[in-house]
Amino acid sequence: MTHGAPTNIPTHGPDDLVVRGAHVLDPASGLDGVMDVRVSGGRVAEVGEGLRGTRSLDADGLHLFPGFTDVHAHWRTPGREDEETVETGSAAAAAGGFTGVVMMPNTDPVIDRPVVVSGLVRRVEGESRVRAYVSAALHEGLKGERLTEMRLMREAGAFCVSDDGLGTQSAGVLRNAMLYAKDAGMPVILHCEDHTLATGVVHEGVAAALAGLPGSPGSAEDVATATALVLAAETGARVHVTHVSTALSAALVGFFKGNVPGADVTADTTPHHLTLTDELVRTLEGMYRVNPPLRPEGDRLGVGGALRDGILDFVATDHAPHASEEKDLPLEEAAPGFLGHETAFSALYTELVLGGHLSLERLVGAMASAPGAWVGDGAGRIAEGAPADLALVDLSEEWTVRGEGLLSRSGNSPYIGRSLKGRIVGTMVGGELVQDRTGARFGSRA
Repeated sequence: MTHGAPTNIPTHGPDDLVVRGAHVLDPASGLDGVMDVRVSGGRVAEVGEGLRGTRSLDADGLHLFPGFTDVHAHWRTPGREDEETVETGSAAAAAGGFTGVVMMPNTDPVIDRPVVVSGLVRRVEGESRVRAYVSAALHEGLKGERLTEMRLMREAGAFCVSDDGLGTQSAGVLRNAMLYAKDAGMPVILHCEDHTLATGVVHEGVAAALAGLPGSPGSAEDVATATALVLAAETGARVHVTHVSTALSAALVGFFKGNVPGADVTADTTPHHLTLTDELVRTLEGMYRVNPPLRPEGDRLGVGGALRDGILDFVATDHAPHASEEKDLPLEEAAPGFLGHETAFSALYTELVLGGHLSLERLVGAMASAPGAWVGDGAGRIAEGAPADLALVDLSEEWTVRGEGLLSRSGNSPYIGRSLKGRIVGTMVGGELVQDRTGARFGSRA
């Protein structure tokens, strides 16, 4: 099992389960049609028609996707369990159809030593409903100075390293970090932000000016993204650029992926940067502070086009729970970040797929197939022998996001009060339902 993945996920069971009559959509395996999926021993045993097993789940009218993988989430453990725990974070993830999650290291204490890594891995093994992967810090304390002992942290169970939360301000440190991570065999997740330019709390533009708020230009992201891409190409490190929010940064990723040999680069953007704009900051509500900030419509469209065209590989939520006293403040004082797990698919299906801007197949590819392949272990596929990590979805269900209905320990979702279409009905990890809204759809025989 991949470093950082929990061992408590079931890998076998006494019965075969046939998920019957779902519309199976898996871009990685080329599946797109109504069929049955038989699960046995925690894995997909068979895909076809008229399959038999000891138990059945009636999925008529539902869609079945590979389970989603979120490569960027904050579960606040260790240190801020008042905001989120492994248990509540994984419950929220399962409710959103996620079967795999990469946890960021900007906790308290920072995940920058082998002993902290191993302690978190043990908690994951005992508490997580989904496969959770530990990202260790790129540098000690995320201060951008002294590199961490990446090889030792990998041996302790870390899957990757990241500077998320603060970024790396020195190009020299970043270059050395990439070389070390490559030698240690670890992917690098980068938060691209130049702090000499990022001096405000929202995007520097018309909305910020009208609201009287200090803004940061989009170049704060673009300059850092360009630096990261140049160094990735030079070092050959496996680099993932996270939460791309500007059209120029997306274009830079596309240029390097298409024209620069040796660049082993992937990138993601978030549901909120695909569906929301900086017009919301004119409310002055602390809810709408996030980093990177919400951008103007032109950036939203540019980033969405890059996702549609495959320039941006994944959708990742940047799930960032905060206590109410940290968000119920004037925008300049509020903690930055949104919840993401439970609304990601529905928000994107409603705004982009039903809005005619993205195909359902591409959305599933960006949430399941591509990030699943990135973490490995056979994730992101519905194929014989692959882990039975699946998301069962009712595309016709319309629901309103309510704070009291969320499973996260926090409630800072920008979609509260919004009506969304499409909802996760069940999430299966290792052949076991870890989130179940299927009702009385089970039968004792198939």
